[in-house]
Amino acid sequence: MELPSPDELQAAWTELRAIHREYLAVHEVVIPPVAHYKGHTKAVWLAALWHYRNREVHKDEISAIVRRDVDGAAADQQVRHLKRDGWDIGPRAGRHKLNPFEPSQEFLNINARKRMRLAADDFNTIKQAFGDRCATCGAREGQPDPRYGRGTVRLQQGHRDPHEAGNDPDNIIPQCQFCNCSYQSDFVFDDKGRAHAVASINPVRRASAAVQRLILEWLLKREGKR
Repeated sequence: MELPSPDELQAAWTELRAIHREYLAVHEVVIPPVAHYKGHTKAVWLAALWHYRNREVHKDEISAIVRRDVDGAAADQQVRHLKRDGWDIGPRAGRHKLNPFEPSQEFLNINARKRMRLAADDFNTIKQAFGDRCATCGAREGQPDPRYGRGTVRLQQGHRDPHEAGNDPDNIIPQCQFCNCSYQSDFVFDDKGRAHAVASINPVRRASAAVQRLILEWLLKREGKR
């Protein structure tokens, strides 16, 4: 496989930056703040996608370019993470085609939901932003719980980060009584209601001895004690 030259990728990156300023900056789509494509790994991804704009690009092709142009880069580049920054790179896993003229629909939905939460003056508005569903499991309010087949779903005020004080709308997500009771204050949730970090020691206490040993080894290594 013949890789595009650095000059070709730099030309693609320069053009893409101009397109972003005209079409995507207003939507707050995130672009690496570098003038040269080699200045950031995601810039390499985007430059490669725009260079190959007329076809789908497998992530292995992009990984090969990154390994050539970025010292110490990982062998497998997770190009899908561009979606989190708002880039529309297509729906297929592992194969991507860049559309730089509008943000991804997923990104627009997340931002719209966030704006609704920030503007919310009551919990009902927040629930509406999530379609009157539990942000974590998707159960609809007023319906039987789909997992257990018993009990009517009631949405409660869950906290994205239980350590954040008060009820700032941006920190509130609707959770059914089952999820709210199950997760308690043990986890931090992302914008989509998915647990992505622990917020207390309790999950570690409940973990198996093998997992606890792995956590201990990681902590000791991080502190330079092993």
